[in-house]
Amino acid sequence: MLWCILFPVLLFGQVRISGTVTDEATKEPLAFASIIFNNDSKQGITTDINGNFLYSSNKPVTVLKCSYVGYQDVVMPIGSNTQNISIALQFSANELNEVVITPGENPANAIMRKVIANKDANNPENLSSFSYRCYNKVTFDLKSKKQKDSTEVKNILKNGHIFMMESVTERRFVSPDNSEEVVLATKVSGFSNPSFASLATDMQPFSFYDDNIPFLNVNYLNPVSRGSLNKYRFTLQDTLYNKADTVYVISYKPLPRKKFEGLTGLLYINTNQYAIQNVTAAPYEKGKIGLRIQQQYVYMPEGYWFPQQLDYAMDLNNYPEPGSGMMVQGKSFIDSVSINRPINKKDFRVESVWIQEGAAKKDSTYWVNVRNTPLDSSDVTTYRVIDSIGKKNNFDGMLTLMEKMVRGRIPVKFLDIDIGKTLVYNKYEGFRLGLGAYTNDKLFKNVVLGGFFGYGTKDYEWKYGASADYKLSEAHEFTVGVKYQDNIVEVGEHIYKFPEFSYYDFRNVIASRFDRVREESFTTAFRALRYTKWNISLNHAKVTPKYDYTFADTSPQTFRYTNTSLGISMRFAYKEKIVQSFGQRVTTQLPYPVLYVNYNRGLGGFIEGDFNYNKIEAIVQHTFFTKNLGNSTFRAEAGYIDNPLPYGLLFTGEGSYDNDVKVIIKNTFQTMDPYEFLSDSYVNLFTSHNFGGLLFKAGSFQPHISIHNNIGWGSLENSASHITENFDFKIKDKLYLETGLQLDHLLKVNYINIGYLGFGAGAFYRYGGYAYDSFNDNLAVKLTAVFSIK
Repeated sequence: MLWCILFPVLLFGQVRISGTVTDEATKEPLAFASIIFNNDSKQGITTDINGNFLYSSNKPVTVLKCSYVGYQDVVMPIGSNTQNISIALQFSANELNEVVITPGENPANAIMRKVIANKDANNPENLSSFSYRCYNKVTFDLKSKKQKDSTEVKNILKNGHIFMMESVTERRFVSPDNSEEVVLATKVSGFSNPSFASLATDMQPFSFYDDNIPFLNVNYLNPVSRGSLNKYRFTLQDTLYNKADTVYVISYKPLPRKKFEGLTGLLYINTNQYAIQNVTAAPYEKGKIGLRIQQQYVYMPEGYWFPQQLDYAMDLNNYPEPGSGMMVQGKSFIDSVSINRPINKKDFRVESVWIQEGAAKKDSTYWVNVRNTPLDSSDVTTYRVIDSIGKKNNFDGMLTLMEKMVRGRIPVKFLDIDIGKTLVYNKYEGFRLGLGAYTNDKLFKNVVLGGFFGYGTKDYEWKYGASADYKLSEAHEFTVGVKYQDNIVEVGEHIYKFPEFSYYDFRNVIASRFDRVREESFTTAFRALRYTKWNISLNHAKVTPKYDYTFADTSPQTFRYTNTSLGISMRFAYKEKIVQSFGQRVTTQLPYPVLYVNYNRGLGGFIEGDFNYNKIEAIVQHTFFTKNLGNSTFRAEAGYIDNPLPYGLLFTGEGSYDNDVKVIIKNTFQTMDPYEFLSDSYVNLFTSHNFGGLLFKAGSFQPHISIHNNIGWGSLENSASHITENFDFKIKDKLYLETGLQLDHLLKVNYINIGYLGFGAGAFYRYGGYAYDSFNDNLAVKLTAVFSIK
């Protein structure tokens, strides 16, 4: 009798309802959908980021109502089957409720004011320290609108994905911005030894509290930022109750006629500290690549909200061809969170992200233990099928090729072909027919031997050189080397400048004035003090100008000379973010200005050196983003030489005006001839501001507008010492001024259905002390080409 009385109570106390909410058409799970039981708003939950829900109650449940912004509500009776319920919601044509204007403040705005007021306190990257472990999984799938093509793809892949990546990382953070993330394990379908890994922050920020949210190199204004109430329309869509807390579901999208890069989505605001509990976001203006993110936060025992799961979906609707597409889905699960525990940031490596040795060699037992959820049949099939295809087609070899190509080299067995030494063109020598090749780690692990040779089709002369380098420490980038070259060097470039490889440096193309240099040098390079790189060199060069010139400051006058010098170059990039990926260190962020200093000491009388001098050059440059305004860039540079030197060792070449190559070349004077001025001391300032598409947003025509202002000054002592024929030079002892207006994306051309090639033009005008009399002579019009996803 007692059991009969108690049984209903026990039964009711064990009511558990579970299931999944999906989009009826796409079958994709719907994160953070609202579910109300028994028509009681205080008996409700939301699905998790994967669309799953689990509800327990000590009261009988007879009906549930499921709702999601942009979808039709579903009301479902609850019978005896309460487990693994499938709820499919149908997309509604009325995506978001229209705002009804009522007296008083929009209630969503009142809530958002509290969210914004608490954003700094709720931002996890404002904690004094934290650490966590993260499991990441990314899948790539092809989709086709044609049933035949779709079936063929599934048959080839045997219902698996076309590509899949997994990784396990461990991150440590110390306020304000010291971070280190180590890749403990990485697994990539088709590759036996991948040199890269997926990260939680590949496609989205770690938290949704920064003023600007970067998606695919576009900075979007965060709706949770100061001033956003004047930019976004917020609508209170639903109110949920979770024990003692209330959760507000707020939709957001840009206000009409507001010109900014905006997002749209949903915010789930918990009244406990008015923090983000869940968020979805996608660019409001669609591009060739669709991207949406979902983030879920959990309230920690320490009293802080912290990210628990970060998801993204990237949709390439017509790639690789119209009628087909690719979907990339990434999920990151965060656990083992520790907050405000002592962490010694001095133990952090130079790289903010690095791959632990052996990360690609973890066995199946390791992966079974670290996965948040087991692999499904599609995942298992992917590894089996794609690994087989990768082995057969040598995916690892193609990865090595890609790693080398980024650095301007092509691997051929134990040699790397140097593209920068093999493909050479300039106005002086024309095309250089030759080859540059250096040994790689297949022959020697820490030693690089190589050289180059080439024949100019215009100057009809051979150039050649050889070098040997030894790597003492990879961690400190510590190398020593010797070099010999019989080559040409552009005037004004007799100094080491931490070169960076580029496939399209038009400034090198227009170079036309060179010295012939026969040079021997010893160099050592290393990284010290974390953010500082050094290069020290001893150089001995016999120089012959390849233009009609005599230096009259020596006795007797000379046109050939010997220059022996000691050079010290330094690059300081404070808080530089370096990522170890694809077999190299890659700079991904430069949050502060970068300083370059180059010093050369001429050693007259040492190894036949003709000149004693001190030559110093310094550069400071930085690019930064300002909310609602765009990107600003500045570069300040200055140089000084204390004694008279020949033409080629002085400062020149800062102009880029050329009748044949009408392309904007950054960090140069666009209206100035390349060698128009000659200086032994100078100061230049280059500034630009790119508004992006913030000023014009009229349908598909959205030109990006940039404004340039460039200023230069210089001086030259003993100008009479330079005797030239067939060319002249000026002294820049008055201000050289130019201003430019650049319009990008005037014409946009579809590029393989993933973005646009935007073609534009810039007009620069020369004024100040060196302006010409004619308006047309002061004007330079140049072309631009840029890539964007929208």
